[in-house]
Amino acid sequence: MRIGIVGARRAEQGIGQFVARDLAALGADVVAIVGTREETIAVAAAELKRLYGLEVRGYHSVEAMLAKEELDAMAICSPQQFHAEQMQAALQHRVHVLCEKPLVFTPGADNVAAARPLVEGFAEAGLVLMVNQQWPYTLRAFDQCWPSARAKSVTHLEMLLAPAEDGPGMIPNAMPHVLSLLLSCVPTGGRMERPRMERPVAGRLNVKFDYVHTAGHTSVQAWFIQAPRQPRPAGYAINDCTVRRTIRMSDYAMFLEMGDQRLSEIARGGPELAVSAATADSDEKLQRVPLEDPLRLLLADFISRCRAGNARGVDPALLDNVRLLDALYAAAVDQIAK
Repeated sequence: MRIGIVGARRAEQGIGQFVARDLAALGADVVAIVGTREETIAVAAAELKRLYGLEVRGYHSVEAMLAKEELDAMAICSPQQFHAEQMQAALQHRVHVLCEKPLVFTPGADNVAAARPLVEGFAEAGLVLMVNQQWPYTLRAFDQCWPSARAKSVTHLEMLLAPAEDGPGMIPNAMPHVLSLLLSCVPTGGRMERPRMERPVAGRLNVKFDYVHTAGHTSVQAWFIQAPRQPRPAGYAINDCTVRRTIRMSDYAMFLEMGDQRLSEIARGGPELAVSAATADSDEKLQRVPLEDPLRLLLADFISRCRAGNARGVDPALLDNVRLLDALYAAAVDQIAK
């Protein structure tokens, strides 16, 4: 598979460099990148060669790359305001796409109307369209921690994340992860009720809503907190069975760790406690299971789907994620931004 990367430079929290690394490690041929300026393209290409031995050609636009390269797939790791245009170009050239989250998002716009022709267009063309939402790929490890938690209906889902933005900006930054986990555990096509937002202090946002679906009712809570440094806190609870993602910094090994401490307690404890809770202790007696890198698992799934072609048709979770994200952002603006 020949793949191009849009936004391959590691600037601030950009993930394109790691996507390129892992795609290559999984056997794909990363051949080209797109950047905004000559100097940033050169820096990104040099870093990919120095760190991972990748030889890539650089382009100033997606259109230029697609015109010159014979690509099978493209990873869009650019800012969200460029996603729709770049996906449209890929669709015209019949190229599979992995897109950074959110799929599309413009504040105040009808983003479902913008996303629908793209989602349906990729499906009609037999092309894969996936979003870089990694948390569903941790569910296998979660089931090892709590084997019976998902055996019955998921009535409660809680998640803790550390987005870079603050205020309503936390919603498009982090909420797609919460929604992807929700829609992996319960049926799609449900309705959201009673969205509630609380911003107790700067750098923190608490989100609650109810999701009514064909299998029942799920109460959802998200705790977003800005963290000062790595490792940033993350975890979730399904039916009150809690796991935290922890990282052993010496080798960056990841784990899902069980415990009695609620995610809300970590969020209320402030940024320093949150970082501490994300660090894997060296005590091997802790109740935890190794966590295979969910980004690597997602990319392996993407490659597998591309090679098989999209015979599944439209993925309803893609549009549901956009629909729910729009509603939650509107609620955040209404309740906390005024």
